[in-house]
Amino acid sequence: MSPKLKLPAGACDCHFHIFGPQARFPLSPDRKRQVVDHPFEEAAALHQAMGFSRGLLVQSFQHGHGYEYMLHALSRAPDRLRGVAIPAPDITDAELEILDKAGVVGIRFAPRSAPKIDADMLARVHEFGWQLHVLVHGAVEIEAWRDQILAAPGHFVIEHTGYPPVEKGLDSPEYRFVLECLDTGRGWVKLSPRFSAQPAGFTDTVPIVRALIAHAPNRILWGSDWPHQSHPEPKPADADLVDLMLDWAPDEKTRNRIFVDNPAELFGFPKA
Repeated sequence: MSPKLKLPAGACDCHFHIFGPQARFPLSPDRKRQVVDHPFEEAAALHQAMGFSRGLLVQSFQHGHGYEYMLHALSRAPDRLRGVAIPAPDITDAELEILDKAGVVGIRFAPRSAPKIDADMLARVHEFGWQLHVLVHGAVEIEAWRDQILAAPGHFVIEHTGYPPVEKGLDSPEYRFVLECLDTGRGWVKLSPRFSAQPAGFTDTVPIVRALIAHAPNRILWGSDWPHQSHPEPKPADADLVDLMLDWAPDEKTRNRIFVDNPAELFGFPKA
């Protein structure tokens, strides 16, 4: 099923994953959940059907520190893919150079996978121009990581809209933290409906997302989170997620900025 919204040339899905084939690219033996294969070919076909010509491949925590699958994918589509990796603490400079040359532009951390942000590793990848991408969920995690995130060198990205609780609207510490990140001038936010309290439709997200877009339209991104392996059943339809932008950003110029201009600026895609 195709979305109603016709995406502009150069549109980028700024948060998707691929898994496997696990016979060739095994996941971490310490992963927290079982995941079925969703390989590169499947992601490429979905993007073509939805109208995306670019994508940011984000390493799932189910991969551990393994990055071979990412190198393989980025090398198959170097002009249209960039990556966010989770390097092991003992990764060599030579390996970081390989990842950087392949198109990796960011490093990912989350309180649920690490006790803190590895400042030494962050400084190392900052030398390559990478950004920090961070997944925080809830006021407790934000309080524990707030200073570390704001102290990050260069640009940083908050995933999944920062999970502001919809029942509190614009009056929650989670939402205020997202605004604080945007107000640094270095913080970016990836939109996703993962913070919705609804099983489908996600209309409860509209006031918060519209407020964020109005606050800093030049530092807002959009990500599908395909193949939705962390989303409870029923899984969202990808066409419906794209069409959410008709409600989130009714103005076409603003939508094009979010889909095309903002990711091109942050991730270094060539001009569409």
